[in-house]
Parts: sequence; structure tokens; C-alpha cells
Amino acid sequence: MGKEKNKSILFMILFAVVLIAIDQIVKVLADKLLMDGNFTVIKDFFYMELVYNYGAAFGILKNSRIFFCILTIILILVLEFIYVRMPMDKEYRILRFDIVLCIAGAAGNLIDRIKTGYVIDYIAFDFGSYSFPRFNMADIYICVSAAIFFIAILFYYKDEQLTNLALVLKNKKKDKS
Repeated sequence: MGKEKNKSILFMILFAVVLIAIDQIVKVLADKLLMDGNFTVIKDFFYMELVYNYGAAFGILKNSRIFFCILTIILILVLEFIYVRMPMDKEYRILRFDIVLCIAGAAGNLIDRIKTGYVIDYIAFDFGSYSFPRFNMADIYICVSAAIFFIAILFYYKDEQLTNLALVLKNKKKDKS
């Protein structure tokens, strides 16, 4: 592995650790500060509300802790594998950043599931009589990562760049770095 690739991997690890630390610190604060009730940020719209989520997004598949832990570990390993094999060219910087963001979000919620059996959610939006499902910082990382991925694939990368990336990931073409 070249120097540039080693630096990139070190950056990935440090950036992910910082994002995970932010997520975990905010969850600990939310768990302590919101125990006695909600905190209104914008009346009738934006609240901080403590919710223990025993499922996945929007509370689906409740009490499937082991399933989610295994699935998350597999996802993180696959993303790390892709990151390590990805070319260090500047053109793929967006995708490398995106992978780190997704790994940090997945790891943040995985830590909760392993540690407590549930994920701590605390961000709440209400739109009239509709209450949007509660979420947390790790969920934001994952959603932003998904949005960046789709925007990059649809509007930023050209077909030949994606084809080259696929070939490198399949190890059919040598990476320059």
C-alpha cells in the first residue's frame, strides 16, 4: 500500500472516531438531560425528546437486536473493504468521505445496540398532527451519506468513472496509488 493510501485510511479512522464520539457524547447528554421531559426548541415544530428505539429506522422490526448488530457489522466491513480498495484519485474523494460518514453512523447506532439493547433517539419534529419518527446524530450521518451517494452517482460522476471504479473494486484493473 502506498503512502497516500495509508494516509487516507488513517484519516478515515480518525474522522470516523471523531464522528462516533460526537454521536455518543450527544446521546449521553440527551439521555441525562431529557429524562424528565421534552425540551422545546421551536414551539409546535422542533423538540428534543428522549426515545429508546428497540428497532431500526422508524422503529420497525422491534427487538431484533442481534439481527441488526450482525447486519451492521457486515455493512461496516463491506464499506471498509470498498474504501481500502478504492483508488486514491481526487475524483473519488466524495465517495471516500461518504463511506466514512456511513460507517460512523452505522457504528454509532451499533454501539448503542451492543451497550444497551436500544438506540437513543432525541431529535423530534412535528408537522401539525404528524410526528416525524425520532432520530439521532448517527441517523443524520447515514441519511446525509445516502443523499450524497445518490446525488454523486446521478449528477457528479460520469459513467466511465463509475465503470473504472467498479473494475478496480473487482480487481480487474490495477490502481495507480
